[in-house]
Amino acid sequence: MPAFLLLLAALAAPAAPDDNAAPRAAAQAFEAAQRTGDGATLGRLLAPDFLFVRGSGRVGDRRDYLAGFTQPGDRVTGLDVTDRLFLRAGPDTAIVGGEARIRGEQAGQAFANHYRFSDTLVRRDGRWVVIYAQVTGLGE
Repeated sequence: MPAFLLLLAALAAPAAPDDNAAPRAAAQAFEAAQRTGDGATLGRLLAPDFLFVRGSGRVGDRRDYLAGFTQPGDRVTGLDVTDRLFLRAGPDTAIVGGEARIRGEQAGQAFANHYRFSDTLVRRDGRWVVIYAQVTGLGE
């Protein structure tokens, strides 16, 4: 095949999901913002139509999720993630997850939760945002 046809074929081919650096960086920033209660970063990383499914099955939205990490007096004192997973579902979609233990204070009361989570990230307007998160409680 002539070189110019190879070039045209390469330009016309859909983007392969081999560049995982950007969605991984967004997922890491999302985790760090939760750990520190960084509402500005969480706000940038959550899609306007973000949905969150809690272990109880209750569905919340972007506003609920932000409030859970930014309420005055509430704080995360530890967030440890193990058994990480990263799945690239397509050029504009990635799923990250793992097992997590989170500790902190909410409304003056200490809490500790152990759960498995899954976050779905999509690329919109050239940047990666979290569109969906779901947690399943694992107990202690």
